[in-house]
Amino acid sequence: MGRVNNGQGGHCSGALIGPALAVTAAHCLYNRKTGQQMPVSAMHFVAGYDRGRVLAHTLVKRATLAPGWRFGVAYGPGPAAHDWALLELEEAVGEQAGWVGLGEDPAASLRVVTVGYAQDRAHAPLAHVGCHITGRLGEGEGAWLHDCDAVHGDSGAPVMVWQGGKPLLTAIHVATFSAASGKVDGGAVGIGAFAARALKLGARPGQTGSAATALDGEMRKKVEGR
Repeated sequence: MGRVNNGQGGHCSGALIGPALAVTAAHCLYNRKTGQQMPVSAMHFVAGYDRGRVLAHTLVKRATLAPGWRFGVAYGPGPAAHDWALLELEEAVGEQAGWVGLGEDPAASLRVVTVGYAQDRAHAPLAHVGCHITGRLGEGEGAWLHDCDAVHGDSGAPVMVWQGGKPLLTAIHVATFSAASGKVDGGAVGIGAFAARALKLGARPGQTGSAATALDGEMRKKVEGR
């Protein structure tokens, strides 16, 4: 995974899904000053960023947003279901950092792991292990809900399952929604919304990068639910 820096001091989270392809939330490309899309030339993907250390970094070459996505409209469950962007990168930083393979769409009660750069801890990736997909907003194609910890900065963070000894991307976190009861849920876009396009742009089966390190035994047990 990595941090998506927007060139204006802000950031989101993102995940490498191929040697030179990343996914994040579409709203992360919004330029509040102009009300338009941020120029991709201003965006930087920093893989494995952790308190000043990085595995690799590169500029963004091209961005593909969800069909029909519009900046500046009122945000809610409808837009959240289409809040994704694929970032083609100038350099194949995945060769060093590795990337996560595409899994299947989420399902209710699915045990997941999220990793993101929360606004209050922007310089270190924080993982929430053992949280779950809790349901879906609306009918049919609404955003998925989860109970993983999430705040500003986590947008675009990978929501992953652990299968066969490796992580697979099932969704990306895009928002939080508050119920009348005060309960706060995370909102996520399932992999089915962008998998076909991602495969055309260079998504590949997951691979460990040359500079990546393996999980230690205790953490591996946690993500595998043992």
